[in-house]
Amino acid sequence: MKSHTRPMCLALMAGAVLTLWSPASRANDNPVILQWFETRWTDIERRMPDFFLAGYGAVWLPPPSKAWASGSAGYDPFERFDLGTPQSPTAYGTESAFRAMIDEFKRANAEVYVDAVLNHNSQRNASAGFQAAGGWPGFWMAPSNPPVDKLPTSNWGDFHNGIASGYFQSEDPNGPRYDLHRGDLVALVDIAQESNHVFIRHPVAEGNPQNIPAGTLWNRPDPINHRAYPDRDLPPMSVVNPGTARAPGVNNFTFYPFNPGEPMAGDPVADNATGLLMRWTQWMMDVHRVDGFRLDAIKHAPPWFWDTFYDSVVHNRRVLPDGRRVTAFSFGECVEGPSFTFNNYIRKDAFGNRDALDLTGSGALRDILNGGGLGNWLNVLQSHLDNGDDSDNNGSIGVNHVFSHDNGTAGDGSATPPNPTVRQMGYFTNAYVLLRTGKPKIYHNGRGVARSGGFWPRQGITTALGVDPVTNTPDASITRLVNLHNWYARGAWTVSNIDQGQANIGLSDVIIFERRQSLGGGQFSGNILVGVNDSFATGFDQRTVQTSFGANQRLLEVTGNATDPAVDPTDQIFDVVTTDAQGRATIRVPRNRTGTTDHGRGYVAYAPAVPGGTLEVTPTSGLLSADPIAAPSARRRIAAVPVITAPTFEVRLTTVNGDPGAGSNANADDNAVFRFNQGFVDLNGNGAVDIDGFNGIVPGYEQFVTQRQPLAGTNNANGLYRQTIDASLLPEGFNYLSVVAFRKRNPGESPLFREFRSVVYVDRLPPAAAFVNPPSVVTTTSRLFEGRSLDRTATRMHIILNVPPGADPLDPAYSSIPTLATRTDRLDWSRTLTGLTHGWHTATLTAFEESGRGSATVHEFFVDRCPADFNRDGFIDFFDLDAFVLCFEGGECPESRSADFNGDGFVDFFDLDAYIVAFEGGC
Repeated sequence: MKSHTRPMCLALMAGAVLTLWSPASRANDNPVILQWFETRWTDIERRMPDFFLAGYGAVWLPPPSKAWASGSAGYDPFERFDLGTPQSPTAYGTESAFRAMIDEFKRANAEVYVDAVLNHNSQRNASAGFQAAGGWPGFWMAPSNPPVDKLPTSNWGDFHNGIASGYFQSEDPNGPRYDLHRGDLVALVDIAQESNHVFIRHPVAEGNPQNIPAGTLWNRPDPINHRAYPDRDLPPMSVVNPGTARAPGVNNFTFYPFNPGEPMAGDPVADNATGLLMRWTQWMMDVHRVDGFRLDAIKHAPPWFWDTFYDSVVHNRRVLPDGRRVTAFSFGECVEGPSFTFNNYIRKDAFGNRDALDLTGSGALRDILNGGGLGNWLNVLQSHLDNGDDSDNNGSIGVNHVFSHDNGTAGDGSATPPNPTVRQMGYFTNAYVLLRTGKPKIYHNGRGVARSGGFWPRQGITTALGVDPVTNTPDASITRLVNLHNWYARGAWTVSNIDQGQANIGLSDVIIFERRQSLGGGQFSGNILVGVNDSFATGFDQRTVQTSFGANQRLLEVTGNATDPAVDPTDQIFDVVTTDAQGRATIRVPRNRTGTTDHGRGYVAYAPAVPGGTLEVTPTSGLLSADPIAAPSARRRIAAVPVITAPTFEVRLTTVNGDPGAGSNANADDNAVFRFNQGFVDLNGNGAVDIDGFNGIVPGYEQFVTQRQPLAGTNNANGLYRQTIDASLLPEGFNYLSVVAFRKRNPGESPLFREFRSVVYVDRLPPAAAFVNPPSVVTTTSRLFEGRSLDRTATRMHIILNVPPGADPLDPAYSSIPTLATRTDRLDWSRTLTGLTHGWHTATLTAFEESGRGSATVHEFFVDRCPADFNRDGFIDFFDLDAFVLCFEGGECPESRSADFNGDGFVDFFDLDAYIVAFEGGC
């Protein structure tokens, strides 16, 4: 272990100190986004504990709507309101699976962003047959009667046409027929947002003259389309869009909400193509509860569409966990420079909340990664989109990242991408992204979707969830950085590379930056000091920098690289540095190779110690084991989860001083707070939610009241925080616990803390399940029975015929492989019962959750295979004859029985004769 104290007599060297201000960036307001692609919805839901424990707070998902191409990644949308069915799923699953996944993301307190494709539909199809079938659902192609193949100069209705020489294209400015806003993007048909053809685009009933013309397959009236419309009986929301310089003028909108509880209450209203796009956007937020959107191909649709229409529909539509409404955050894909993007496609005023991916910055980061040490960080700084609004890298605009599905770590989009090397994953560039200002994003490709052609999203960072799926070993390279972002990365950003006698080195190889808090009067308090190195040589680079930390401040290396022999085999990287009397520090930044092996972790970070400790939940009743290595990596949960079955349990945080070398506990923990799931529930029984939604660091958290014993200012070895929890206040299934322990700070300083995360499985009750529309009477020898999970906890179901009275249907003698039901959707199972004989029978539905707890539901039904059993008691005797005669004479008839026994429409003695013959013949 090495520590370093800078000599106090060292003179300050001249050099550039660049201070880049951050808006009031706060940990809870700036969660790390995981772009989670190529993974089925059910697999993402299963891995939610891994996502949460990794430290992420937001997710970007691929387009969820039905695409034209089977198994498509989703960027060629066909029917936006179809999110997949069991009979015809998308590449990622079904609408039911999507809903369940969103529910789990919400429980894990994550923001959900989905890809919205509002510029185009799937590949242009000019054939008469496609028009006759109805064309794109919800869209009008202006077909002739009868349809004929369209030409570029034909009327294309809701879509842009072309000219005699062909259709416009929008991807190549130097190619023929280029038109940014009217051209097809890689042959995907371009929507004319300015068109105004008004129809009921998802018709519900025949005969309405406003209906879009029906085809043989699509755009046909169907009552199920009610769900694609808001309920106009609910109170509307009025929106006044003040306009922008790009699209001036006030626009007023009235939006009626969708009715998720009664989707068939939707009222069809005629709209144009832009209205359909707005309606789908609203549907995704109102019904599916997404928090915002990544806007695909944003520059290919005109700015007025986004300013006037898109911004209006997402304004104040997102509902926060405390019930307040805010404008949804969106970020567009604009493959242009910072000025063009900011001037045309970003809106961050009092009305809009629309940003963009930093594509120029990510390109510069990939350049410095691929440069092998020959690049310069100044090029990265100058390339960021963040320069586009105020010429400062202050985090005001831009979603920062290195990789995406279009520009990944490996692969070219034409086939399944290979797994990347450590070098290709560019850990040091991601350290820069995660610890600088701005919204950070990490890209992960789960490789869990089978494809046979078309577009393959590129590979991402395989270790983004804390394990290397290639070697099946833990790897916290990224997740450690995600947590450091949460604990330290707030405040202004200062870039300062100063070194005695080497000031000319500047930003070659190494960039050193600091996150700090303004104390006013030109004074600052440091939060974290970061050094990042792009060199793939061996060894390290040493730099001396002026910091915003006070004199003689102990700073601990917090990435773990200083103590990792793979990065620092000769113990040359300082574990601790101490600033001198002027607040300067000397640090050594490792390069990205040790010997002949690339480790890619050429970075260090030094910060004041935050509390250490251990989080416990007790008592527990077992463990949901991590999935075996043999399970597919895309769905393999690596977290083992403790199970709670007791009516009450305790959350216990035992803290220690995060700096073992500190002389005292003066800056140890002075408080800790906790939250389950999205918070805002009174879990400590004091009659209120302790921390409201306006707190930017820990909104919705609760104070510990059972015991609260901070370590700061004491001579104790530990602090202790305990809270007894009523388990009935938590939902069944996975619950996500966050405990934040704060470092004692001085007035005006940033809150620095360590967050402890844990996932527990609450299992107080059996899984809730029920039959779906079970029959009371069956007339065949076999019948399909269906069961449904009512609380998402069931992982398997059995449907059993005639469990003996007194027997336990949960016993493996009955609930085993022969009676196992087939899973047909996220919440649904089915099994066909065969060999049904005349008489009364029972069907028993048993449901089991992952913990092993089960429930049983019994349904009694009658198999009517013998008409002579008129009273339906399962026997043929004179009671049946008496029952028929009574019915024949006008008395009460048994259920589903009629005196018209021969079915000729009359009740006469022919019926009596027919019954006597059947009675004498028996069953």
